[in-house]
Amino acid sequence: MNPVRIRWVLLTAAAGVLLTGCTASTSPPGPPDVTHTATQVITQAPTFVPRPARTVKPQPPGSRLPAGEVDRRCPYIASTPDENPKVNVADIEGDHVYRTTVLTKLKPVGCRFYFYAPPFEAVADIVPRRFPTALDAHNAMVLTATRTGTQATGKPSILTGVDAVLYRTKFFGPDGRRDWACVFAKGKLMVVVHTQRSDTSLSALLLAKAIARRI
Repeated sequence: MNPVRIRWVLLTAAAGVLLTGCTASTSPPGPPDVTHTATQVITQAPTFVPRPARTVKPQPPGSRLPAGEVDRRCPYIASTPDENPKVNVADIEGDHVYRTTVLTKLKPVGCRFYFYAPPFEAVADIVPRRFPTALDAHNAMVLTATRTGTQATGKPSILTGVDAVLYRTKFFGPDGRRDWACVFAKGKLMVVVHTQRSDTSLSALLLAKAIARRI
């Protein structure tokens, strides 16, 4: 693993001569107190290991969903223009959505959106994960993009205080490892947004911006 470099400042002081007693001292004054600043760098291996990239199985109408996935409206973004004509997955991603599910094993929960026609593949999903600190979330964002994908491109400040990385990875099987995803860090939260778009990264970026406002 690539090390994480942690930097902090150590302060030391050279003590001056302390004069005591009731009579004046004939000794020359000691040196003045001096504060020295030193910087120390520690190398620490990251404890977070990103889950390997994988494709998502299509879900035809009426199919039985895998454990931990239920038919339910996503709490972070509308699926269709009927739910929200201004901001929705169908318009941003460029595909009709017929089925929306919530990934209940994740904390916070995730979401997945399926195409309306054969092969009924997932067109996008949202995979959040909470970390102990904002630094942990930021480091996990970088590791996710660089360890599970290619062509990682940093996108600082997609919203105030929210950095992101665009990268190519697996999502829709026939596309191989060419689908675009966007991972962002917001406080202690890291969120991965996958899309089935292999032709443009813009959909992944716009979905990430929309979700970052709500999550």
